[in-house]
Amino acid sequence: MQEALDWLYSQKKSRPRTDLSRIRKCIELLKIQMPYDIVHIAGTNGKGSTAKTLETLLKVKGKTGLFISPYVLCFNERIQVNGKFISDEDVLNSVKRLKSFSFEYQKQYHDTIPFFELVFLMALLYFEQQKVRYAVIECGLGGRLDPTNVVSSTVSVITGIGLDHMNLLGNTKEEIAFHKMGIMKPDRPCFVCVEEELKPLFSKYASQVPTTISFVNDSVFDIRLKNATFFRFGKEAFHTPLEGIYQAYNTSLAIAVFRWFFPNESKRFIQKRLKEVTWPARFEKLKDHPLIYLDGAHNIQGMEALVESIKKKKIHAKIYVFFSALKDKDFGSMIQKLDEISSYYYFTSVEDSRKISPEVFAHSTRKPYEIVSDWEKVLCDFQKEHPKDVLLITGSLHFASQIRPYLK
Repeated sequence: MQEALDWLYSQKKSRPRTDLSRIRKCIELLKIQMPYDIVHIAGTNGKGSTAKTLETLLKVKGKTGLFISPYVLCFNERIQVNGKFISDEDVLNSVKRLKSFSFEYQKQYHDTIPFFELVFLMALLYFEQQKVRYAVIECGLGGRLDPTNVVSSTVSVITGIGLDHMNLLGNTKEEIAFHKMGIMKPDRPCFVCVEEELKPLFSKYASQVPTTISFVNDSVFDIRLKNATFFRFGKEAFHTPLEGIYQAYNTSLAIAVFRWFFPNESKRFIQKRLKEVTWPARFEKLKDHPLIYLDGAHNIQGMEALVESIKKKKIHAKIYVFFSALKDKDFGSMIQKLDEISSYYYFTSVEDSRKISPEVFAHSTRKPYEIVSDWEKVLCDFQKEHPKDVLLITGSLHFASQIRPYLK
């Protein structure tokens, strides 16, 4: 398995992606069929929890595939059917086939099939093999030129727009929105949760596609956090075990899409399924004494939502923040936002090719801090020495994926 993953991760782009011709050609050569309904999801934050919530609702109606990126628990988490991760055996069989195919493709077309496209092809092959009825597919990056945008989606979903991956997508929300809106398909509905100032841009673009667009956030009210997220969507009250103000909007998007497929399904049915939703490292409570939260927020929009959620909980204890981020992120803005709730920081680096020295993080705060190299010792000592305080671990999904197994 490790050899297979090492090979996958070693496959890099030989040239920048300017169109989707390579992934289209691969699907054609592999004779991949997609005879199922597809929900395609783009957005800066909230894609994963929206996708997981929708998958939880749909799988009761028929076998449902889920493709997400990145993962928190393990590689297999990227590809799921009815909530079960693809097995190691199926990954190995797919890699054997795709490795052989990749060599032949490279020989014939003088081009390398990169990691993400190979994993997406693996998902499509698996969904076809498993004969899924629905597939919920999350974009990897952007939308317009994301390899997943080759799908002929039944429904498109766009979650909140924020400033992330600016080196690839643009420096303003409008420029980034242009990439996300690229997943809209003619005469296929699109459900959206975006800020008020972006709605005219989305409406204009939708009319040109043309497609119908629904701004779901207009119907979300009365959000409350109490070990779950309670809210009203339209005239109905719901709650999700996923905690965070933003989860009210993500869950409402999933409900809206589900209701598009099944307009007569009862609120009772939907609420029963919502109780089953789990999604790691999204304002996830890992311990009670002391209270430890893990959140993979890795851009300013995600951090603003996290800080707002913490404030809404009205925590009276002292909040310590364990922070790490990758060098291509706006960690300065994230730390400045965290200053609104943080009393003390632990700064460390992530085990990743894009890691950065934690000393750099200290320049963005005036709060007391400590530079640490052994995060296991920090977690162990904190639980002994601060039983009545709160520890918030955030800044990177990569960091969250390394810490979560230890705490669980």
